Amino acid sequence: MNMLRHSIKQAWQVLKQNRLYCFIYMLATAFSISMIMVLAIVFYLKVANVYPETGRDRMLVFRFGEIVQPDGSRRISRLSLETIQKCIYSLQTPEAVTAIYEGWGEVQIQPDNSAELISPTSKYVDTGFWKVFSFHFTDGAPFTDADMQSGIQTAVISEPLARQLFGTTKAAGLYITINFKPYRVCGVVEEPSYITERTYAQIWLPYSAHPNLVTSWGNTENTLGNFGAYMLAPSVKEVEKVKKEMEEMIRRYDSSLESIQFTVNGQPDRHWLSIFRLSSRQDIHATKIILRYMLLFLLLLLVPAISLAGMADSQMERRLSEMGVRRVFGAMKGGLMKQLMVENMLFTFMGAVTGLLFSYLLVHLFRRWIIHIGTGQIYVNAVPEHIDVVIAPSVLLNYTIFIIAFLLCLLLNMMITIIPAWRASRREIVYSLHNK
Repeated sequence: MNMLRHSIKQAWQVLKQNRLYCFIYMLATAFSISMIMVLAIVFYLKVANVYPETGRDRMLVFRFGEIVQPDGSRRISRLSLETIQKCIYSLQTPEAVTAIYEGWGEVQIQPDNSAELISPTSKYVDTGFWKVFSFHFTDGAPFTDADMQSGIQTAVISEPLARQLFGTTKAAGLYITINFKPYRVCGVVEEPSYITERTYAQIWLPYSAHPNLVTSWGNTENTLGNFGAYMLAPSVKEVEKVKKEMEEMIRRYDSSLESIQFTVNGQPDRHWLSIFRLSSRQDIHATKIILRYMLLFLLLLLVPAISLAGMADSQMERRLSEMGVRRVFGAMKGGLMKQLMVENMLFTFMGAVTGLLFSYLLVHLFRRWIIHIGTGQIYVNAVPEHIDVVIAPSVLLNYTIFIIAFLLCLLLNMMITIIPAWRASRREIVYSLHNK
């Protein structure tokens, strides 16, 4: 411990004596780390268990279907409610399943004593939605199966919308006018962030209250429509069991169709894989995706590492006489190499901290479009103007992010330092002493 403390003190002295070199070194490190951390943070937000999608690690997603008609033509779209009812609702293994309407279903709300209409973001869902996703109800409760079956016009709203409409979040039991029809507010929930785009809304309505939404596409034997399905396995270990049961259910469903063939091309997907799927015709290979992004991260590390390694090598050349003197007084090669590694680790660490803070700043400033990174879509839905993409500090300031930053810092330091330090520590003492 004393040796490490001594090495850090000596590294600090080197920093003060070579301020320009250390500043450039830390700036390059900060830039490299910040670029990678932005990508790491974005993908963490997409795949981690964050509110209200706290079960992503045990979730399966089924959103696309493809049919092949007798003439060989193909149609690709989201699923019909009938397909979900036959393939998903009857599953036995999942803890919960839900169907979400993923088409356009805008609503207009007329606040009391106001002629102005507002258009909050809406979602049309079923009762399983509240079991698959962990929303926090601050007042009331979700609509029930009885509400769904009877088509009762009821709604769950977010806290900000409740305050906007009623001036309070205790709005359960009150009525609002949606598309010029009265709806009873059955519950109020803590508003999620737009980073959970698949579940985000300001108002959630039962799709049964809108029969026109559940119609299927023509000429597809009621297989295609505008719904997506989400299944929550009882545990992470049982995800594959749910997937196999559903694959068997889809096989039976396909064999029951008369004139068309229904395929899903590997669905349902694990949640993290589903963010890369654009249609049912697309092949999704987890290994290829992981290797692709690992290569991207490595390139983002390698490019600045090559430049920094050249700087480190030049700095080592200037310090060869110091290395020679220390060797004369009994310093071991391993000890010299360790000292050089500690020095560069200190510089890299300071640059990494700066880069991590800068990455947080970038994520905050560009949060409205940065959430679309990695979707692979050419055209993405812009975030509505009235919605602010909120990223909670508790999501960013967590041990996973810090572990990623530390490992990147360690890897970058090794790439930069190990070869110059090895060369400097193994130079002949006479050569080192006479180096100018």
